[in-house]
Amino acid sequence: MGSNAFYVICENMPMNKTESATKEIGNHLEVFFYRAPKKNHDAIAANLKKFVPWFERAGVRIDYFQFAESKLMEGMSMQGLDKALSAGEDEEVWVELQYYRDSRHRDDTFTKMMQDKSLEPLGNEFFGLITRGSSLVTGSFNRLR
Repeated sequence: MGSNAFYVICENMPMNKTESATKEIGNHLEVFFYRAPKKNHDAIAANLKKFVPWFERAGVRIDYFQFAESKLMEGMSMQGLDKALSAGEDEEVWVELQYYRDSRHRDDTFTKMMQDKSLEPLGNEFFGLITRGSSLVTGSFNRLR
């Protein structure tokens, strides 16, 4: 892998680069970073894959990546993502990317997710697998036009 490689854990709904596909999905992005003990790698990968069908049914593209390394450029003021998130030697950093048509689609999906009791066991399992006492680092992004 390259020096700034991420490993794709699961992917659905291939992102089409056409203008019509961009209008359909991908104008709004939700990003989540989290840390998990390395010993939980297989369990968290399996847990995350179980969420994919739910998001597909909601019309959301979702991708998960496991951080590989930081390649910092000399002479530039930079900090590795693993250090910025205070990841320990026994931890992995994960990123989750959720692609929505727009912020309203995101809001509607979040509301449905909170109301869907079938997701509770998966959510509880997920929060039991990430590093205890850590928070999800999140942000919302709109496509630059």
